Amino acid sequence: MRKVSVATTIMPGFDHVSGLERLRGPVTVIRRCESLAELISMARTGLADVVLVAGDTDQLTLTFLDSLRAGGASSRTAAVVALSEVAAERARLGGLGIPVAVPDLAPEDLARLLADAASQDQQRQRVTAEPGPRGRGRRSARNGADDLTEPEHQTTPARPGDDEALAPSAGADHAQALSAAVTAAGTARAGAERDGAGGESARGADTGPAVPGDLAPDRIDESDTEVPPDRGDEPEPLVPGGSATESAAPPRVTAVWGPAGSPGRTTVAVNLAVELALSGRNTLLIDLDTYAASAGIHLGLLDESAGIAQACRTADQGGISPEGVGRSALRARVAGTTLQVLTGLTRADRWPELRRAALDDVLAAATAGWDEIVLDCGFCLEEDEELSFDIPAPQRNAATLAGLAAADRILAVGTGDPVGLPRLIHSLDELGLHVDTMERSQVEVVVNQVRPDASGVAPQSQITGVLDRFGGSWTVGGFLPWDRRALDRALLGGQVLAEAAPKSALRRAVARLAGTAAGTVQTRSATAALGPGLRTLLRRS
Repeated sequence: MRKVSVATTIMPGFDHVSGLERLRGPVTVIRRCESLAELISMARTGLADVVLVAGDTDQLTLTFLDSLRAGGASSRTAAVVALSEVAAERARLGGLGIPVAVPDLAPEDLARLLADAASQDQQRQRVTAEPGPRGRGRRSARNGADDLTEPEHQTTPARPGDDEALAPSAGADHAQALSAAVTAAGTARAGAERDGAGGESARGADTGPAVPGDLAPDRIDESDTEVPPDRGDEPEPLVPGGSATESAAPPRVTAVWGPAGSPGRTTVAVNLAVELALSGRNTLLIDLDTYAASAGIHLGLLDESAGIAQACRTADQGGISPEGVGRSALRARVAGTTLQVLTGLTRADRWPELRRAALDDVLAAATAGWDEIVLDCGFCLEEDEELSFDIPAPQRNAATLAGLAAADRILAVGTGDPVGLPRLIHSLDELGLHVDTMERSQVEVVVNQVRPDASGVAPQSQITGVLDRFGGSWTVGGFLPWDRRALDRALLGGQVLAEAAPKSALRRAVARLAGTAAGTVQTRSATAALGPGLRTLLRRS
């Protein structure tokens, strides 16, 4: 067995270092650190194979682990192992993929745990260094963890929705190697999932004015749901799979993206998600626009809470499951079907809450729980924020980049007018830097707001000629006609096209993008002249 260098913090009341030193084996403690900050500095030097956090583990989050592995001066990173007396904290750390044990674990078992953690971390680094399917490597490469406690401390994973908020970890099935190495200690698998009770109040209440309940749109479906006592009046949505028919088709992630200038990204994303839901696919809409989130407004939903931020907090603290994503999403009744929505940020300055590591976990959990995931992405693709800092920093556009990386299909939406078309062409060049040559077939150009007044006679032919000459080898997925009247009617009533204009050419074009036929559906009657969408807007102004 090769030598394993360990840096550790000291835990009052427990002397785990002396036991390791008495073994005189391959596991060697090279540094005792007084604080977690000192331990982090030691990890980033590349001198330690494992960092052992003894107690005070509340700062160990998914974001912390991601920055630790990316912030070293060398290409070598250290594995993270923890010791904790608290069973709930051990369960939370297990959900993050951190090997965790009780402080009084036998020195021999602790040494095996540290050696196996170092070995698995080296294997993880080799896996992540190898090319693979884009957007799928982070979760599959992360190590699982066992809660190495005595048998009397074993924890039974709770069912989604239990008061303890404990659910099976998404990474717990990777822990077989550690289990075999420490059979004498006993193992218990548990992943922590926190539904962010209290929601937005945990991070500070939004400063935007609230809308009275009598102005709330009749969107949220409260049937078959339960509201926990600590979440106030916020409705509890059903977990994924509760309302859609079983489909044999594999899950699909569609990212709707486009350049600056309001080309209609949200309009396409929202109505695309509705058409997929109408086809019988269990559909989740996620608003990843960190500049101007508006998917909830298009659906007539109150945006006083950010579902995507709540889901990311849950993932950051202890991993997230499809049920955890479902608890953060709103379940809306739209055009006679059910659509679940992770609403976007209520303010643009809240973008640091959407960290890349947590977002990747949320998207992976969504893929495991829904048939169709539609992502409403922001326009900006810059990723040079880290160049201005000596240590890893949050990225302003991490949400958009994570959405594009996780997508099986990308719809690049732009307008066909003399201003929007050059913007689309230039942005496609930038998009090409983020997708491989083999993946260009996943990108479909969607030209929105097509009309002769802005593009000339036979606008589709005109636009196609320009794209063929200057746009490169991108695939044109479709043209969406200009129908301001139908869109105004939908926004005024807080509706979607399937409700406000079910027979319009624009609705049929969006249905073709979804791969469905815009058949006959029972639509809700139009609301009063001053619909909830406009009433909400006027109230806030």
